[in-house]
Amino acid sequence: MVAIRSLEVENFRSFAKLRVDGLTQVSLVVGANNSGKTALLEAIEAIASDDSPFPLYRASFERGEFRKVGGAREDFVEIDVRHWFHGHRLEEGATFRLRSTGRRERSLSRSIQHVTDEDPSPPFVPGNFRLTLERPGIQAKLARLPITPDGFLGAGAPSMFMQHGLRLSPPVGFVTTDRLFPSELARLWTRVVLTPGEERAVEALRLIDPSVDRIAISGDGGSAVAQVLLHGATGPVPLGTLGEGISRLLTLALYLAVTPGGILLIDEIENGLHWSVLPQLWRFLVQIARALDVQVIATTHSKDCLEGLAALHHTDPALAAHVSVHRLEARCETPTRFDAARIAEYLKMDLEAR
Repeated sequence: MVAIRSLEVENFRSFAKLRVDGLTQVSLVVGANNSGKTALLEAIEAIASDDSPFPLYRASFERGEFRKVGGAREDFVEIDVRHWFHGHRLEEGATFRLRSTGRRERSLSRSIQHVTDEDPSPPFVPGNFRLTLERPGIQAKLARLPITPDGFLGAGAPSMFMQHGLRLSPPVGFVTTDRLFPSELARLWTRVVLTPGEERAVEALRLIDPSVDRIAISGDGGSAVAQVLLHGATGPVPLGTLGEGISRLLTLALYLAVTPGGILLIDEIENGLHWSVLPQLWRFLVQIARALDVQVIATTHSKDCLEGLAALHHTDPALAAHVSVHRLEARCETPTRFDAARIAEYLKMDLEAR
């Protein structure tokens, strides 16, 4: 059974209410801009990480919903929590709830309450807001966190929460739309080198350039270097020389390798990839997801991505059957679900499935 089979969302970001059913080993979320595709991935990341607040911090940091803390803690940030709640309002009683079924049932909620005179002070100031983290059915509050008068929550240093999901068991990975720096690739590479994941990463790069022989990523921080050795070449070339598509495929392959038995969330999976690569990408993605028992949930607004899935259905319908497609529409509480066979049929009839 997949980790997340269905998800209910209430009052979270762009969703007043949403219920998604029929998530599979690999699921693709489609929809117009501002339909909530990224927010849905963030909701899944939060519920899959149980009671940790770090996935919400990561999402807010990526979205720019933060400010830096001055003084001695210049590397610390504070998160503008109003954006977690539908309508972007910070008010008494504002609550979002997430529930999921699958390998096990999960639920979490976050709510805004006023600080009372009974709360210890500091850090609480009576009259200010606090964020309460609780799990329905359990009376004891898991945590109460103070919020500043202007609605910000202390989140600490980004290094504490940006890759928190990969440290969980099972792991939860989130691939954003941004290209990874060599230092970020190096951190993933150290967990993959000299394992089967290393060869899978090479296989992924060969989808674009069959002459790739080896990958090497060395160093850390600003000194990290990612290089590729091409067949017959006398020396390696920088990874960036081969284009954005190569870097995107390497990122996807590394994240698959470091999330065995877990969940991998990919925002705009087609970024940087030519349409001609997408059928092979789907084959690679589904095969590796099944081999490593990774549940992959990705977003796209590209028709090319759907055509790549349809092509996989024509060549290997049994493999494509592990993929479901869910179309979000703004203010619609239930997405429309398709399987790969229906996507292929719609594209043949030139109907819009995005």
